[in-house]
Amino acid sequence: MFTSEQVKLLQEPLDPANVKPRKGPNGMTLSYIEGWQVLEECNVVFGFGNWSRETLLIEALHDPVLITDPDSPEKGKVVSAFFAKARITVWSEDGKRSVVREGCGAARGFARTAGEAMEQAIKSAETDATKRALVGFGSRFGLALYDREQRNVGKPDRPQQLAPRHEQPLDTGFDTPPAAQQRPSISQRALGASHRNGRMAASVRDVPV
Repeated sequence: MFTSEQVKLLQEPLDPANVKPRKGPNGMTLSYIEGWQVLEECNVVFGFGNWSRETLLIEALHDPVLITDPDSPEKGKVVSAFFAKARITVWSEDGKRSVVREGCGAARGFARTAGEAMEQAIKSAETDATKRALVGFGSRFGLALYDREQRNVGKPDRPQQLAPRHEQPLDTGFDTPPAAQQRPSISQRALGASHRNGRMAASVRDVPV
């Protein structure tokens, strides 16, 4: 079903750069992946056009309600809640086989109007359902976050691609070059410098005053 390259990508750990924190109940801090990130991972692993996402169900959990509780931080706003079910389908390269994953999610939306609150709740519920469906494909899609120790969260172990270096072949430089191309030794350079200085001094003495 999957190519060898896709299998390698699916087996990679979740990149910690894709993990975001958010506040949870009772003062807890929870980890999550943003919705756009998991969709981008689908493009990276499965390729453009080789996968699809469907919303199978959208259902309101209750009618929009105006919050009047004076102790609520959302006082004066409308709250709406929706349930969603999503399906992810991935096809093989030849298009003859497919793998299907489904997930469910629910979310609330708070806004000044009922329409805005419902829109926020629907979008969030769809995103939550999509992410829950994708965790079936492994750690890089968020499965690693269900482990409290997050042992599969880490940088992918990929070899660093270095730019090619222009070096001479290993079998060059062993043959003795011609004498004219050999670099003179230190003593030879010193002797040549003394000869040049002697000739310069002689030429200076020959100049008429």
